[in-house]
Formats: sequence, C-alpha cells, structure tokens
Amino acid sequence: MSDTNPAAPSDLPTTTPAAPAATPATPATPPAPPVDRPEFFSALGNPMRWELVKIMATGKALSASEAAKAVGRDFDGVSKHLRILRRARVVASRRGEDERLKLYYIPEANRRMDGVLDYGFCVIKVG
Repeated sequence: MSDTNPAAPSDLPTTTPAAPAATPATPATPPAPPVDRPEFFSALGNPMRWELVKIMATGKALSASEAAKAVGRDFDGVSKHLRILRRARVVASRRGEDERLKLYYIPEANRRMDGVLDYGFCVIKVG
C-alpha cells in the first residue's frame, strides 16, 4: 500500500527557507528639545518682536526685509529680532524661492485660528 499524501512528514524539506533580508533601519528623528519657557516668554516680551508675532499670527510668512518694511524698521535690527524668535521657538523658518531668502512663520500646528496661538504650555491671543 502506498502513501498517497504528497506532503507526508518524511517528504518535507529538512532546511528552512532563508529569512528575507533585513531592511536597513531608518534613523529616528530625534525629538525636538523642550521649549525653554523663560527664553520663550522673554522673546515675546519685546514690543518689536510682539509686533512681528502679531503679523505672522494669521499664517503669513515673511522675509526679514518684508518684516522690516511692515514695522518700519531697518533690516538688520528686524533680522536680529526674527532670529531671537526662532531660537526661542516662537516662529520657524524655511528657505524662500530665492536661496538667499529665509521666510519666518508661525507653524500651522501652533495656530488654532487667526490670532490664537497654542504652544502646548500656553495659549496666546494676539489681536
């Protein structure tokens, strides 16, 4: 009598198939450092920087020259204030169409609606 079961245990291969090649792990993006709250509020405490934040609270991105024109001040001074706001993580920046232009803006994640900013540890009404 012959065994008609083609997959009888004695007929199974003795080696296991090779495991698929491991995909290289993508490096995890390190989490952003927590906001330094005293630095954050200090940055907002300057009248010039507060005016810049009010302008950007609607979602408008500005270059330093556009910001200087909007507040009627010189480029160098306004550029310094924008860097302080960025370092305090009140605003973010990205390159504009021209590589020399940097646009400053308040990220959408921090804008609940026009004039209301939410940074997680505080909600600010600018208007």
